[in-house]
Amino acid sequence: MTAPASELVALAILVAALLGAALSDIRRYLIPNRYPIIIVLAYLVHATGQPIDQSLMGLATGMVAFVLCALLFAVGIIGGGDAKLLAATALWAGPSMAPTFLMYTVLAGGALALAWLSPFRHLMPAAPQRGEAGAASGAPASGLRARLHQPTPYGAAIAAGGLYVIALRAFN
Repeated sequence: MTAPASELVALAILVAALLGAALSDIRRYLIPNRYPIIIVLAYLVHATGQPIDQSLMGLATGMVAFVLCALLFAVGIIGGGDAKLLAATALWAGPSMAPTFLMYTVLAGGALALAWLSPFRHLMPAAPQRGEAGAASGAPASGLRARLHQPTPYGAAIAAGGLYVIALRAFN
């Protein structure tokens, strides 16, 4: 059985948007709104070729993820771009693949965090400087403690989890 052309196009758009979001987050610590919007629109195209109950379960999964991510954003645990990207990608995972998506996102995030804490950190883009209002003292912090308080481009980990879900879908 072959997938309809609209589903293949939607999957290709999803892959491109995830890669674009990851690269943007790694390079600029910013995930533009266009990437989650594109992912949601691609899901809507994909959903037209799926049974209605499956499409609605995907939407419900995305909504639950959005609410949880909004709470995490509100308390300062994750960034707004990460929250939107994770919720949009959760649409594609649906309830059956959401645990797998989250597990691989967390594993990729752990690997990313280890890379950010390693001596190879100097090979990666510099973290954006915090404004004067966010700094605790006039002197910049250094060493491991400073690296623990720097932002991490978690969009790359979310994209890795999403790409894993796509691979599972493609080979099942």
